[in-house]
Amino acid sequence: MSKSMKWLGQILLSFLLLYASLCSADVAIIKIAGVFAYDEARNGFISICFEPKQEFDLLEDLSNQSQVIDGVKSGNFRLIFAIGTQAALLAKDQFPSIPIVFCLVVDAERLGLKGDNITGVSLSVPIKEQFAVLRAILKKVNRLGTIFTQPINDALIAAARNAAEAEKMTLIASPIQSREDIQKALTDVLGKCDALWIPPDPSLNSEEVIKYIGSTSLAKQIPCIGPSDRYVRSGAIFSLSVDAVESGRAAGEQCNKILQGTSPSKLPVQTLLRPRVILNLKAAALLGLTIPQNIQDAASKVYQ
Repeated sequence: MSKSMKWLGQILLSFLLLYASLCSADVAIIKIAGVFAYDEARNGFISICFEPKQEFDLLEDLSNQSQVIDGVKSGNFRLIFAIGTQAALLAKDQFPSIPIVFCLVVDAERLGLKGDNITGVSLSVPIKEQFAVLRAILKKVNRLGTIFTQPINDALIAAARNAAEAEKMTLIASPIQSREDIQKALTDVLGKCDALWIPPDPSLNSEEVIKYIGSTSLAKQIPCIGPSDRYVRSGAIFSLSVDAVESGRAAGEQCNKILQGTSPSKLPVQTLLRPRVILNLKAAALLGLTIPQNIQDAASKVYQ
């Protein structure tokens, strides 16, 4: 190779390294792929935090977590934004020296998501309020069915059992390990319950799963309570939940403070306490139910 070619190659390499440094991201976003609520939280986050970002999508079975870990380690990230329980736990275990902000995590303290480098926005699930609204709509409900991913949502289901008992209902729970178990679990639980409660769960958040649960519960004439607007649009009679976009925005504000020099240890974990009521009056009518006017008046959105 001639000296001029070597010189040209060195210049090109220097340019590429300079370009890479200029285009490097400050924030790594880690989340499970294909979960709409996580995408909504991401959208809320990027509407507040304007620093350069790079996304790393985990597969539901976490089979690509080593690639995600290597990808984050190869970047010079100043902060990690972890969306959902699996992403938050992975970030905590693998990146103890990088500031971490999480959101859409239920019962973060029980999961051990605390430390000098960790803060975030905890997902508050208003279980008691959900069951009280259900009782007001369907006074004769005695058996409340649910499906959930185990062990991720074990603690949430334990809390739900207590809340159901307070409303004189029995919670019939059918655990799953992944989306492949949903059809069998749903068929089993729908044959044993008067109403169906779907918790916020990573395995139950894809568009395909939501439509399946909504249409199947309607076909079986079982009222469904969903964790989000999309469930209500797909046939659930109501949702009482925190807005994922709002959670992402709150996390974005925390990230901005950290990137400006505030230690995560100085930022307490937030809990959003403004759940929205969303109703589907058409689905309720198909099930022969009348939603009380006071609940309709309190709704932030009503599907006719």
